[in-house]
Amino acid sequence: MRRAEYWSLVLAGSIVGFVWGANQVALSIYLYDIGLDAAQIGVIYGISTAFMTAGSLIWGYLADLYDRRKLFYILSGASAALTASMASANPSAVAISYIVASFLNRGVVYSAILGDYAKTHGVSNEAFAASSSLSSFFAALGSLSSSITSIGVQGFRALYLLEALVISTSAALLTLTEPTPRVERGAFSLDVRRLRSYWLLKRLIPETLIGLGAGVIIPLFSLWFYLKFHVAMASLSITYTISDLTLALGAMSAPSIAKIFKSRVDAVVVLQAVATALLASMPFISSAEADLALFIARTALMNMANPLLSALINDLTPREERGRMFGLWNTLSNVPRALGPAVGGYLMSAGFIDAPLLITAGLYAIAVVLFKILLGQVEARSASGQ
Repeated sequence: MRRAEYWSLVLAGSIVGFVWGANQVALSIYLYDIGLDAAQIGVIYGISTAFMTAGSLIWGYLADLYDRRKLFYILSGASAALTASMASANPSAVAISYIVASFLNRGVVYSAILGDYAKTHGVSNEAFAASSSLSSFFAALGSLSSSITSIGVQGFRALYLLEALVISTSAALLTLTEPTPRVERGAFSLDVRRLRSYWLLKRLIPETLIGLGAGVIIPLFSLWFYLKFHVAMASLSITYTISDLTLALGAMSAPSIAKIFKSRVDAVVVLQAVATALLASMPFISSAEADLALFIARTALMNMANPLLSALINDLTPREERGRMFGLWNTLSNVPRALGPAVGGYLMSAGFIDAPLLITAGLYAIAVVLFKILLGQVEARSASGQ
């Protein structure tokens, strides 16, 4: 395994964390500043998530039919162009560009590419943890860069042009790596019940609750702080930067945590359970500083579980089904996630500022229990070479 190639591959996916980091701070406030209210912003997030869900499913299937790298390059070029067009500051143009860019979701294609390499070299835990950790590091840079928006519309324009450049760089990094050998795709069917990994897909059903809960508050969190505590953009930028850096360190330690628990599933359950408890406590805290600290801890713990779950799914899925499996997994989460922002935005507009957090905590709690029940014994299949 060549280290330079390994890190180029990891960076190709993780560098776009910059885009996510910048948008988590700036996008909802950008839309608010150019004339949309909280309810409209929630609807836009919901529609974009629905489109992202459809894209995940479509590109996941196509990734198992066609050349994964070529598909990644095509989606990257189109995504970069759409992101650059968001610099227009026209509400309709920004909303449409964001929604269509969400549809061109390259994530599942990249996950399949990284998964092929990781499985071949026996480094699934390490590769997905490194990708998640570096993605959080770049998200911190994105969050920090969002402070440029404090100068007004020109700052937002500069930010989205920079995001487009980052997406293009992601595709360029992938060209520096060698593709893994092609495999026979075998019989192809749209019927998910015919997948060899269908047994695993059924056990990932709790992702629907995680997705619904995340949709209710996660894309609106910066707006929640803005409306409840009147936290300034500069302070939000710093908070999200610290949060992403904390997550970067946490994600890199995820394989070690799994070793401590001697189980990736148990590590996921414990991390998400503690994160859920922190989220549930936030509405009852009257200090903005304390809530910002809880937000940082909650975000790190909840998302540290993701690379472990990704690695488990990767190891349990046959290579010829990897694109579809990652696409279907995303679909389980993103279909309900598409409904969440409209609910959260409506509740905030109606004056129920804290309700989205409590709803999300309740959904997360149920999901954590179900994960333990459904996935508790699943790692035995990984050990037996399933």
